[in-house]
Amino acid sequence: MKEFTTVGVVLISLSEAELEARLPGMAADFAHAVTLDFGVEPELALAQSTEQLNAGLPDGVTTPGQLFFKAMDGADEVGFLWLSLPGTVFPDVAWLSQITVVADRRGRGYGHQIMAAAEAELTRRGVGRIGLHVFGHNVGARRLYLRLGYRIGAQARTRPIDPEPAPDATGDLTLAPMTPTRYAERLADLIENDPFAVVRRPEATAAGARRTVARLLPEGPATAGTLLRTAHAGGREVGWLWLSLPTAERPTTGLIAYVGVDPAERRKGHGRRIFAAVEAELARFGVPRIGLMVPGRAEALAFADTLDLAVASEQLYKGL
Repeated sequence: MKEFTTVGVVLISLSEAELEARLPGMAADFAHAVTLDFGVEPELALAQSTEQLNAGLPDGVTTPGQLFFKAMDGADEVGFLWLSLPGTVFPDVAWLSQITVVADRRGRGYGHQIMAAAEAELTRRGVGRIGLHVFGHNVGARRLYLRLGYRIGAQARTRPIDPEPAPDATGDLTLAPMTPTRYAERLADLIENDPFAVVRRPEATAAGARRTVARLLPEGPATAGTLLRTAHAGGREVGWLWLSLPTAERPTTGLIAYVGVDPAERRKGHGRRIFAAVEAELARFGVPRIGLMVPGRAEALAFADTLDLAVASEQLYKGL
């Protein structure tokens, strides 16, 4: 049995039996969060969560690259930690797959101590960067991570689609299907000049963005479940968007993966009008919720703040 100590807590590796006993609770907790923040039906969320967990851990505690610990304060278990080493979730970033503090021990600083122990363990292993995902409703954890020096890489924000949108919300702005030629031009510009908006990780590169686009849009503008649109106002093209329709994992939400307004057209309200036009299009499809992927940059976060969208999830990163 391996142990790693930091001030206040000791991390002890889980046995196979201990992990097996925790798996149903881990799946249930994740499913509950998906229901709260993305509006997925509880039974579907639990089935998907259980399937993903089992598929991701085929060898239990010996699954390569996965580390499982219970956090002990003396003889008392105060929390649980699951770390995924680089090469599992992402090639060059460790991932905090799960951290929990025992319910009656919350508010006593154990979350901070377990995080410190996790970072020290990764540093000991030569890992230089860690990332994590946190659901939007977990406000306390989100605040803790920011205090610990984590920085937002991306957010997913959502809300129900307004059944009675303002009649003038889109103004004269219209959306048109993107032609293959315009698709090639727009995506090439995005990949070369803003790969972070595609990859949403600090170490984003153009090569990584190309791989991501090839994976997500294998058929370009004809990719099933995806809408790529150019935005037009005043007789000219002013921007474009990339929209993902609901999926099996996200059955209630149409998610805007990217929205861009051309530099000369910014600060004219086109971003809000594009969002309103997308909302109207999703309503015609009968989609109940709209979402937006937001790169963790000040201007993008500020724009999202104007749209009355709740944070559904965040990805955060920190150098070690």
